[in-house]
Amino acid sequence: MPADRWGRRLVLTFYMALIPEPVRQQLKDRFETVLTGPVHLTLYTKPGSSRLILPAGLGCPTCEDARQMAELLRDAAPEKITLEVVDVSRDAARVEIDQIDDVPTIAIGSNSETGRVHFQGLPTGTEFPALIDAVERVSRSEHGLRPESVAALAKLTDPTELLVFATPT
Repeated sequence: MPADRWGRRLVLTFYMALIPEPVRQQLKDRFETVLTGPVHLTLYTKPGSSRLILPAGLGCPTCEDARQMAELLRDAAPEKITLEVVDVSRDAARVEIDQIDDVPTIAIGSNSETGRVHFQGLPTGTEFPALIDAVERVSRSEHGLRPESVAALAKLTDPTELLVFATPT
């Protein structure tokens, strides 16, 4: 870390795009060949809270980045991907119906329906490829499960929620 002439460390702040331009172009090229059907993204967010973290869950430090990421996905294939942004502070009924517990949340569905695949938090790092995979699978109406898994899921009689946690390794 650089220091000034008195030995104090200087903090250099710079901002770059959430996703670099070469990766954006790769994503556009990939979506052009891989996406076959429509995908609808729904972003649940608290606009205007920027990076301020307040007690009792009032702030949302990653909502703006999640919005940029959702817009990036939409812009990579605007003829196939639509985006709806839901302000959870203004639409409590919708949040309850869609069963959204936290922001930001990106839901992925087909056509204009609210998706059942949810990414809570900002899907960066190892979660970003999983987000891209989910978009591609929804577009192709393909779940990727083995027949044994589909048969086991068919035996479920009650609504079931599956949570997958991703941690950096």
